[in-house]
Amino acid sequence: MMIKYHVIFGLIVSLLLCPIYRLNVLIIFFSSILIDVDHYIVYICKFKSFDIFKARKYFIGKKNSSLLIFHTSEFLLVLLLFSFYYRLAFFVLVGVLAHFLLDIYNEIGVKYIRRFPSIIFYLIKK
Repeated sequence: MMIKYHVIFGLIVSLLLCPIYRLNVLIIFFSSILIDVDHYIVYICKFKSFDIFKARKYFIGKKNSSLLIFHTSEFLLVLLLFSFYYRLAFFVLVGVLAHFLLDIYNEIGVKYIRRFPSIIFYLIKK
């Protein structure tokens, strides 16, 4: 999904939660967007290039079988566990869940799940 949709959705979620979490919604907002840094990491590792524009072009509309580490159930589990001990992790978790919801909505719409939901599943398929 294009980043502009994550920005809009993250902003909406943050505004809705603002009365409850006040300035902490900034963490929610930025984590709902910055989770996609794993796409850029994959591009850097695969092509040994730091060109962010080529990375964006590479991932737009591509059926990619790369492991996106921040888009896995294990990453969610780690965030969930940390959120019991660290308040910051809770707000990051909320942002990541907002991001996931939008990704899932998008992928159901195109009837294609591009990413591996789990590191274990990825390793089994390879």
